[in-house]
Amino acid sequence: MRRYEVKRGHGKTLEKGGLRKRLAKNFDGVSDKGDWHVASYGALQQVTVRMVSKSEIELDSQLDTTASLEVATDTHKRFNKFLETVTGFSAKQRKDRAKAKAKAEAKAAAAQESGD
Repeated sequence: MRRYEVKRGHGKTLEKGGLRKRLAKNFDGVSDKGDWHVASYGALQQVTVRMVSKSEIELDSQLDTTASLEVATDTHKRFNKFLETVTGFSAKQRKDRAKAKAKAEAKAAAAQESGD
């Protein structure tokens, strides 16, 4: 399960079914399980996503490891396109933000550990 930050102001576009619409635009067979939206496509056996807040989504995916290289490549491109339309950040920006967040959390943990 991964959490992705949503660009400021972009979360409003995901409310009132916006997240589900974006999922349906990129993947097949969208259904709902509570507040989770579920779909599949290509090498993605299942992708589940929900809004945590206007500034964060939570996503889980299950991959078919036996998929051909062509199917896996197409699926990866479509998955990145979906994440970019939902979060408002490119793959590079998401990576950089995740690194910065991990670094800040590690620094906070180290400071707390040394303070004990």
